[in-house]
Amino acid sequence: MRRNSLSLISLSVLLSACTSTPSGIALTAESLQHHHWVLEQIDGQPIMAEKGREPDLEIGEQLRANGNAGCNRFMGQVEIQGQQLRISKMATTMMLCPAPQQDWETAMNSTLSNWSEAELSAQQLRLKGSQHELLLRLSDWVH
Repeated sequence: MRRNSLSLISLSVLLSACTSTPSGIALTAESLQHHHWVLEQIDGQPIMAEKGREPDLEIGEQLRANGNAGCNRFMGQVEIQGQQLRISKMATTMMLCPAPQQDWETAMNSTLSNWSEAELSAQQLRLKGSQHELLLRLSDWVH
């Protein structure tokens, strides 16, 4: 009886591991909500933003998203399909951005507003879109 219980527990742990991403965290509303990420790289290149003015993404209650894409603010609704993510109904402010902020803005907006493959780990969110790959570092307001 005890051996069967241990086997059942081991099988449950193994199966739950199969439902998560290669980095270990499944993409769900619970794993995304109440987090703040700061953009570190676009297409493998580090961005050099002034401290406190980095592009960012915050996902709150009911998967509502907002942030700064470079110089303009954005907001919308996060949608999840398997390991893909996008922000639908995305609205942005429309200020003219100087370089390199305009490049960050274009990469962030196109990647976030279209379906992107998402890899979530304890400290990073990687989004691979059709044109760009974004790497965001977890930077929650409260640690």
